Parts: sequence; structure tokens; C-alpha cells
Amino acid sequence: MFKMRVGLVGCGNIGADFCIALQKGSIPAEIVALTDIERSRAELLLRNFQLSASICSLEESAATADFLVECAGPDAVESVIDAAIRHKRDCLILSIGGLMTTPELLEKARRHTIQVWLPSGAIAGVDGVLAGREGGLHSVTLTTRKPPEGLEGTPYLAGRGIHLEDLKIPKVIFEGSALEAVQAFPRNANVAAVVSLAGIGPQRTRVRIIADPRATMNSHEIVVEGAFGRLTAVTENLPSPRNAKSSYLASLSGCAELRTAAEAFVMRRKQGVNRNRWQRRDHGVRQTADFPRGSAHGGVGE
Repeated sequence: MFKMRVGLVGCGNIGADFCIALQKGSIPAEIVALTDIERSRAELLLRNFQLSASICSLEESAATADFLVECAGPDAVESVIDAAIRHKRDCLILSIGGLMTTPELLEKARRHTIQVWLPSGAIAGVDGVLAGREGGLHSVTLTTRKPPEGLEGTPYLAGRGIHLEDLKIPKVIFEGSALEAVQAFPRNANVAAVVSLAGIGPQRTRVRIIADPRATMNSHEIVVEGAFGRLTAVTENLPSPRNAKSSYLASLSGCAELRTAAEAFVMRRKQGVNRNRWQRRDHGVRQTADFPRGSAHGGVGE
């Protein structure tokens, strides 16, 4: 059975979620390389999930794997996409906020026929935003509501002397553009990045973030208006079992996207082998190369 070989970049909580998903055996992929700035975290995944993988640099991972998965944080996004381009590998980016300050990366990947897969993250309704964009969108507003402990300690709040530990009522702690939200909360504003890429862009997408002491879940509401009419979608997320600051759906959407990418990769490999067998049997010609490992095609997966 063909399996897509995955290089996992980032071995924290979301990396563990990928390991759990792949252990179930229904996704035709396997982790063959682990990369993390803290080697101990890679060693922990290797040991806990009994992986047959090497712990190596990003460059070595890109050279070894068929496909790269980034879950290391916004600062790693540019390096991962550049490595994918150099080695002709498709990649899955979970830290979508990292694309907000370097939007040229997606166009660069397209020029080199590399497919960058982007999961929908911790929100539903992105398909409606994409569809509405075809007819023209007038406005997109995202309201995120989280328990204070999911936001406490961020540099944005600390720099403004905002403390949430004794909060008794809901408090709006941020209002601005999606680009400003991603810059202020680089590890908490992935949904803002997803919605802005799907819709009217990071400058025009409006974001409001509320710290709510009564909230027991992370919730995201998008309101979209356009030529199609009006769309409202609300997603209420339970926190990740391994990270209270992250929604579990964010990890699951990444796993779903990996499944789609792996199934497409395996299908192409099988088609390549069948084509080669047919050529040898019926035409007697020299065997052509199997479908190139890690070969990519243009476009961005949502």
C-alpha cells in the first residue's frame, strides 16, 4: 500500500494530534521526519508514538519526505514554504497567520507549481465566504470570544497593562483589522487569517476579540455581506485536550486536510504505476519514470 511520507515541522501539541490521527491507520500517510527547534519535543513524539522517523533539520526533512506539515508557529512559515519550493514538495500550513505579513509567499509557491494547503482552522463557514467572493463581498466581520486564560499573557495585553485574571464581565480587548489582529495575537488569531484570505483581505476584514469570564468554549462568529446576501456562522469550540489556548477543531481541520492531500498523492502514484505497467505490456517501450515523489501542482487548498 502506498503511503505519503510526511515531514512534520513542529512537534508540540498539534504535532501530537497529527501523530494520533495517523496512528488510526485510515489516512494513507506516515511520518518519516521530525523537526523542532527543541530536539526534546521531537524525541518525545518519537518515543510516545513509536515512530519510524528521523529527527533532522528542515532541509533534511524536505529532502526526505513527500510532503511537509508545518505546525511550528508563524515564524516558521516562510522557511517551510521556501524549503518546499527548493525540494519541489507540497506543504500544509497550519500557522496561517504567518502568511499575513508575507503574502508574497503564496504567489511564489504558485510560480514554482507548489501547492500550499490551508485548513479552515477553528471555524465553519469558510466555504460560504469563498463562494460569496465570486459575486463580490461588501464586508466581513469576525468576533472571537475566549475565556481569559486563553488570552492571558500575550505581548499585546502585557504591553498595554491589560490583566484578565480578575475579570468579572466580558471585555473587548481588541478591535481592528485582521492584519492588526494577527500581529497583536500571533498565536491566537489564525481564524482571522483564514477568514481574510478567503474573503476581502487582511486590511478590510474587521476583527473583534472578547475576553469573557463566563465563556467555557472558544467561539467565533463571522458575518459576511455581499451581492449574494448575508451570511452568519457561529462555531463554538472546545479547547484542545493538549493546549487550552488552541481549539481542538484547529487540529482536526489540519488532519482532514492532510487526509485529502494524502489520498490525492496516493491516487497519483497508483495512476503512475498503472500507466507504466500498461506501457510495458502493450507497447514494449522503455519504462517511464514513476510519478515523481513529492511532485506538486499549483493552487491553494482551502
